[in-house]
Amino acid sequence: MLICSEVKLLPQVEKPASLAVSNVEGLAIHIHASDYNKCVRCWHHRADVGEHQQHPQLCGRCVENVQGSGEQRRFA
Repeated sequence: MLICSEVKLLPQVEKPASLAVSNVEGLAIHIHASDYNKCVRCWHHRADVGEHQQHPQLCGRCVENVQGSGEQRRFA
C-alpha cells in the first residue's frame, strides 16, 4: 500500500501544527528522509543495518532470510 521504510499512524490530537494538510478530511501528512542506513538487499532504511558482523550491509530481516531459516510469513 505504501512504498516506504516506515509509517507511523498517530491520533489527530497528537498532530503537530507543522504537518501538511491533505485533501482527505482528518488526514495530515509529514514526510521526511530516514535517518537510518539502507539495506543493500531489501533497500529498506532500518535501525539495525550494520549491526550484524557477518553481514554489515544487511538489516536483521535480510540476515534471517539469507543466513537463518527465513522470516515467518503470515498470509490472510
